[in-house]
Amino acid sequence: MRYSDPADCSCLRLPFDFNPQRLQADLQSVLGQPWSPHFNRDYYEGDWSGLALRAVKGAVDPLHSNEQHSTESFADAPVLGRCEYFREALATFQCPLKAVRLLRLKAGSIIKEHSDGDLGFDRGEIRIHVPIVTNPEVEFYLAGERIVLNEGECWYLDLSRLHRVQNLGASDRVHLVIDCVLNDWMRSMLSEAAATAVPITHRPRNLAANLEDFTELVLEDPALLAQLRRFTDMEEFLQQTVRLGKANGFRFTVEDVRSALQANRRAWIERWV
Repeated sequence: MRYSDPADCSCLRLPFDFNPQRLQADLQSVLGQPWSPHFNRDYYEGDWSGLALRAVKGAVDPLHSNEQHSTESFADAPVLGRCEYFREALATFQCPLKAVRLLRLKAGSIIKEHSDGDLGFDRGEIRIHVPIVTNPEVEFYLAGERIVLNEGECWYLDLSRLHRVQNLGASDRVHLVIDCVLNDWMRSMLSEAAATAVPITHRPRNLAANLEDFTELVLEDPALLAQLRRFTDMEEFLQQTVRLGKANGFRFTVEDVRSALQANRRAWIERWV
């Protein structure tokens, strides 16, 4: 299968591979800087923070992407001056750049399912992710599919679609996140990627089977079903579902269950309630 229009793709790996060791060396040089909590406080649990490398001049919150501002309103932050390889990586993109940030999701933290409606082909602005440090237990779900993003790779992600992240590992996840204006060069890069490769998706942990098997177990066990039906508060229901799943040998998180409920709300309610 090939795509004629990159706007049809939820993700595309672009033909750029950056040196993970050099990315990580620049990251180490700025870890002592003050990182700010992400401004969308309702979107996450745990620690999701960032450091602006390029931001709107004079912004109160330089971490904010400030998509409504023109490209000319953005300027490199002083901290970028000490990061030679970050600057080299950014120079790869032959298109106007707006916000550029380092975003860190600490171990044990989650980003809840949401969509970024300010991004997209129709708005002329897209977001690129370059993983700097990650681990196999980071789970990124985009449009219901798990996407594995490896250190040094370069990915276009259509974040106007529903997406969520959970860092179930013991180490932090840090990405270089670049907001790009969709000019002719970038359109050409995306079109070539769409025409020559199927977007790569992975599902190393069979989440769908995990939840479906657990659902079948609950429906066959009146005692388990009764334990879940007594919870009328959604958050308590989600927590109890995860506890019962773990007790019966299943592995899924509150956000896994929440996302499944939202995707199949009517079917789940008819079966469980």
